[in-house]
Amino acid sequence: MIGEAVRTKQNIKHVIFCPELLDSTYGKKMVSTIEEQGIDLISVTESTFLSISLKEGPQGIAAVVEEKWSDLSELLVTKGLWVALDSVQDPGNLGSILRSLDATGGNGMILLDDATDPYHPTSVRASMGGIFTQKLIKCSLETFSKWKKASDYPLVGTWCDEGLNYRRYNYPKDMILLMGSEQKGLLNRHKEICDGLVTIPMQGTVDSLNLSNATSIVLFEIFAQHQGKAK
Repeated sequence: MIGEAVRTKQNIKHVIFCPELLDSTYGKKMVSTIEEQGIDLISVTESTFLSISLKEGPQGIAAVVEEKWSDLSELLVTKGLWVALDSVQDPGNLGSILRSLDATGGNGMILLDDATDPYHPTSVRASMGGIFTQKLIKCSLETFSKWKKASDYPLVGTWCDEGLNYRRYNYPKDMILLMGSEQKGLLNRHKEICDGLVTIPMQGTVDSLNLSNATSIVLFEIFAQHQGKAK
C-alpha cells in the first residue's frame, strides 16, 4: 500500500521504517526511492516499530499520508463509474468496495450521511491501495438528492424486493451505483431518486448478501457489459 501511495503521488508526510524488520527486496528499494524523493524518512528500532504497529508480524515500514477529499462538482468533470454508499458502518466493507471499484475501472465513492471513515486502518488495508486511486466524496443524502436532480447523472440502486435482474439491466458508461446500509439496505427515500433498480436473484435460506459482496457482483457486471462493447 505504501508503494501504491508513492506511485500515485500522494502527499506523504513521513515514512517510518525498521531495518531489522524490513527484509524484502521490494521494501528496501522503496526506502531508497522515498529517500531520493526527499520524503521525511525516519529509521526506528524494532521495539519502537512494534509499539506503533496495529497488526502482528509487521513488514517494517509505515507511512503518514494526508487524507484527500473531493466534492460533488468534481464528479461531473471526471464522470465514469462511481459507487454511493448510504450509512456504511463496517470499514472492512468500505475498503473491500474500494478495491472492487478500482478493479472495475471506477472513479470514486460517495459516502452518504453517517458513514464510517474510509481512512480507518481496517478500511485502508482492505482497499489494497484502492484508497489512493479512488476519489472520495462525503455529503448528506439531502445534499446528494438535490445535486442528483440538478445534474441528472444516472443513478441505479439495488433493491431486494423489486427491480430488474442485475444482469439484464443496460448500465450507462457514466453512472452511480447506489447501495444501502448493511442493516437496512435502501429505503424509499433512496428509491425516489433512482433512475433504475436492480436486484440480485438468490436461492437458499439466507435473505441477503454481505454489502461488499453484493456491490462487487453488480460492479463486475457493469464492467463486463462495457468491456464487451469495447471489443
